[in-house]
Amino acid sequence: MKMIKVSKLTQDAFEPYGKVLTVEGLEPGGNPDTHQWYPQVVVIDDPTSINLMKVIPHEFVLKEFEAHDHTTENLIAMDGDLIVGVACAGDLKEETVKAFYIPCGLGISLNPSVWHAVPFAVGKEVMSACIFKNNTSHDDIYFSSLPEEIGLAL
Repeated sequence: MKMIKVSKLTQDAFEPYGKVLTVEGLEPGGNPDTHQWYPQVVVIDDPTSINLMKVIPHEFVLKEFEAHDHTTENLIAMDGDLIVGVACAGDLKEETVKAFYIPCGLGISLNPSVWHAVPFAVGKEVMSACIFKNNTSHDDIYFSSLPEEIGLAL
C-alpha cells in the first residue's frame, strides 16, 4: 500500500483545497476585556445547517471520497484532533491526494467540488461540527474511490 505523510495545516499548504479556519492574521473586534470577535470568517449565502459528527477512531487508510458541487464544507475539530484526506476537484486522482492534521479548535473550509474523505480521529472519539448549505448530504453529494488504498503516516 502506498503511504503519504500527513501534512501540517497551514494556509499555504491547504490553499488548493480551501481555507484554514483560524483567527491568525485577523484583527479582533469586540470588548477586549471580555471577548475577541472575528466575524464572517466564512460566508455561506444559502440556507445553512450546522451538523455534528462524532468521528470514531479507525484505520488511517484513504480509499473512499465524496465531494459537493454547490457549497463549501466547513469542518471544525471541537474536542480533539482530526486528520482529513483531500484531493483536487475534478477526476479523483491519487497524485493529488493529501492529508492534513487539524488540531483541536481549528477547522477547514473546503472549496466546492474538492474531494474529501471522512475524517480520522486521533487517539479518541472526536466531536466535530460540519457546516454547509442545508440538505447538502442529501442533494449535493457524490462519491468516488481510489483504485488502491493509501495509508497515512504521522
